[in-house]
Amino acid sequence: MKLTEQETELIEAIRNFNKIRHNPSIELEWWIRELFERLLYK
Repeated sequence: MKLTEQETELIEAIRNFNKIRHNPSIELEWWIRELFERLLYK
């Protein structure tokens, strides 16, 4: 199964967020939520 560019971007953002769990970024969390919502409502 091929992933779209947006799906790949979301997966990479979540992976990056998990790597910095000890020092979370509010902006990165916001970006992940934004990407997820775009995928849900397209």
